[in-house]
Amino acid sequence: MNSLDNVYYNIKPVFHTFVFEIRLQMKKFVIFSGMTFALLFLNSYIIYIVNLSLGSQAHFYEFGTTYFHIIIVLTVSFFFGGSICSEFKNKTGLAILPLINRYKLIIGKYFANLVIVIGIIAVHYLTMALFAYNFYGGPLLYTLLYSFGFAVLYALALGSIATFLSSFLSSKTPVIIIMVGYILIVDDIVYFLILGVSGEIEPFYRFWYIFRIIIYILYPDFSTMDRRRNNGRWLFPSIEGALILLSLYIVLFFILGTLLFKRREF
Repeated sequence: MNSLDNVYYNIKPVFHTFVFEIRLQMKKFVIFSGMTFALLFLNSYIIYIVNLSLGSQAHFYEFGTTYFHIIIVLTVSFFFGGSICSEFKNKTGLAILPLINRYKLIIGKYFANLVIVIGIIAVHYLTMALFAYNFYGGPLLYTLLYSFGFAVLYALALGSIATFLSSFLSSKTPVIIIMVGYILIVDDIVYFLILGVSGEIEPFYRFWYIFRIIIYILYPDFSTMDRRRNNGRWLFPSIEGALILLSLYIVLFFILGTLLFKRREF
């Protein structure tokens, strides 16, 4: 077997897993994409109709992206939450493992879910761009692409965490509860009651704080903006800090999830 045949032999099962997962999750993709479009429509056209000022194009993008944190968390939780534990719950691994090893299985499912989540994020940003063009005309702000890039990295980081949780929890439901509960509720409680007392500590431990670079990088003058409020509280992380932290989340939790998946018995 030559090198090309060997590459094909190793990639083929990953590709089949990828295609199967895409087809399996397509209805959910349509539902979440429709939800994203509907929320943007309500949060832009309704305001436009009642003649409320939208401010600058960057402010319009900020307004449309702020609530998108909830959509990303829900989307990642639903798609990545069952990436591993569903194989054990449904006993599909018993049929799959003779044909595909565990690593190829998790890689195929991981990238399929990632493509679906990126697709939903793309729907959000494309819809925002269309609405912005309708309201403000061209040209559109180039910073929209920067924000999209960080949104993908953020989703990838959360996806690695959800995959890690899926590697040892019994089903998708507890993964969703932990992800949504911690990131959208407990994260704020910890900040305000314990760690948020000191404004000197940059709150890299907060998912919402990391997400805010996705919002503020939409402004063309982002590089000159003060990252602190008048009271000393941090508003958003630096580009370097966000990239390093998101990269650590992506690599660390994906490796941990893979190791636990390898040790887990069907």
